[in-house]
Amino acid sequence: MISAPILEGPAWCAPGLDTKGSRFPLRVEAPVMNLVDALVPGVSTMTSNSRYYSLYWALADYAHDQDFDTLTCRTVLRRAEVALALASLVDTGTGGLDGPGDMHGADTVRTRLLTRSAECLADVGEGSYSPRVWGFWSQYKGPVVTLGIASTDREALRRGPRATPDSVKAMFRPFLDLVADRPVTVDDAADLIDLTRVLPDSADVAPLRAVMTATESGGTQTVWTANDRTRRSTFRILARAVQLQPSGKGWTDRFFNAVAYGSALDGDPVLAMEGKRAQTWRGLLLRHHSVGAWRRLWSALVDQVVAAGVPVARQDLHEWIRGSTTDDTVEMFLRGCPDPFDAHGHPAPAEVRLRELREPIEADLGVLLLGSLRDDQLTGVTQQAFRGHAGRGRYLDPRWVAHQRREHLHRPLSDFACTLVDDMLAQSHRVALLKMHIDGNGRMKLPTKLHERNGRYFADNREGSGNVGLRLEQLGGLGTQLGLFDTAGERVVTTERAATLLELPR
Repeated sequence: MISAPILEGPAWCAPGLDTKGSRFPLRVEAPVMNLVDALVPGVSTMTSNSRYYSLYWALADYAHDQDFDTLTCRTVLRRAEVALALASLVDTGTGGLDGPGDMHGADTVRTRLLTRSAECLADVGEGSYSPRVWGFWSQYKGPVVTLGIASTDREALRRGPRATPDSVKAMFRPFLDLVADRPVTVDDAADLIDLTRVLPDSADVAPLRAVMTATESGGTQTVWTANDRTRRSTFRILARAVQLQPSGKGWTDRFFNAVAYGSALDGDPVLAMEGKRAQTWRGLLLRHHSVGAWRRLWSALVDQVVAAGVPVARQDLHEWIRGSTTDDTVEMFLRGCPDPFDAHGHPAPAEVRLRELREPIEADLGVLLLGSLRDDQLTGVTQQAFRGHAGRGRYLDPRWVAHQRREHLHRPLSDFACTLVDDMLAQSHRVALLKMHIDGNGRMKLPTKLHERNGRYFADNREGSGNVGLRLEQLGGLGTQLGLFDTAGERVVTTERAATLLELPR
């Protein structure tokens, strides 16, 4: 590569354009993320601890009764979150603060206590337990409101449409009285340990489980919303996946193997009963492969630019990707790929097998090509979900890849790869311009890590290569805390309670 001078400065003024990274530089994630939003209402990738749902359920009721204003709500909430983090640090054997720290913010609290008192950690500002003004409520607010267990009025917490059970009120009342009166101290921590432990007989478990699974509790007749029924359906599909695939590598792996592939959606009584929701899950799971491939390819491209240390030309990037791909034609390459469908026309785990057989770049190119073949052959609800319910094609979606596949079918795979490089560069630029904005100081902000100037590309930071979350790990974790799942040796199993509540075979 040709070396090029790097311009720094001028030192007498600030740069006219600020840059920062963008989470979704190619904008390929929305079809999956939007469907996950619809299929897992009330759970997000950041809501992993069931105790916080109960805390906010009780706090919303308490704040409503006390008529707390917004500032008071925020103060009490922050004190409560610090208290739980602090209590989780207590080692029950020694009484010291070197315990497990399994509540949100515990590691930060542990570090802050080296230089600050516990009473100051709930204060807003530098040195706090959380950089966010509303602490961890910021990540639980949407799911909690969706569940109906709390609401807000000008940011102040208020009761939601789903009443707080007396057992949950009683569980948290002494604690809320304490944090409403003053910040907790280190001396208080040992008395609060029970609030950090989610046990099968904890007072909040049964009511929260009833809400999560849209199941009647205590003989109370409840009107369930469409979101409630959808969440129940997803829990039911996950629980059935555990029954069918108990030895999977994780929640997501079990779900993929049971739902994305094979004949179970037609032949299994539970999955067949879930009908369109199960078919929608199949479509988005298969699309998830393509999203991951685009993100990995883009990350590898940016890594190549960063590693060069100097601005690189488009031709340099073409040479890089040609060096990572075969000269076989696209048609020949596809003949060597696993079949995306089995002999009966059911989806097969071709993308997984391909990544085991090929080097990363070729594997991801193959995943995109397989996705385009799936788009041609899927039907009905599954195809609609695979396409993200988009009425027309979009840049870099499977229909776009199918067009490029047909254009390059008799040309080398390396030519196809170079075309993808060009289109990724163009899409990244489009997305950055769409997201560009002017901040409060009148400065333009361009959200991108890869920059182009005079036909050459440079980057200071790497792009993440991880795929977007499906919330299945969080759903499985919450289900375990709520007594729906358990472990038997190295296997995950559904409990008798789950089989009863979710109407599963035993």
